[in-house]
Amino acid sequence: MESTPNTAPTFGIELIRDYVLSDLLGNDYRQVIYWAGKRLARQFPVLNEDELIPFFVEARWGTLSLTKKKGTTFSFELLPPESTKAERPTGYFQLEAGFLAEQVAKLNGFVAEGYAEMGKECVHITIQFDPKDPLDRSN
Repeated sequence: MESTPNTAPTFGIELIRDYVLSDLLGNDYRQVIYWAGKRLARQFPVLNEDELIPFFVEARWGTLSLTKKKGTTFSFELLPPESTKAERPTGYFQLEAGFLAEQVAKLNGFVAEGYAEMGKECVHITIQFDPKDPLDRSN
């Protein structure tokens, strides 16, 4: 099967993420996958909020939209690809939450944390940064 970056099958990635990583990490899956998302964001920083949506499409994570931005809180909705809409382990979308938290932190200059919750139609990701906790720019 020939594929391009935008049409590459996600089956192999899902096998690793759904089975291999969850088996290897066990109860630590949620935390490790979240921090892996933060690390990915450090390796693939965006220049502005507008670059987040195309990044999610290119990474085949789904369609991301910023639904609300109020004060220090960002609310996102993620429509995952059809193949990942099935029942997923608790914490499955923490990779995406960690990625967004680190991107929001870098863009705003303050430490940020986030979490993802499965809704009926989409994944709700909430990111909050702390204006009293500036990022250490020496790293």
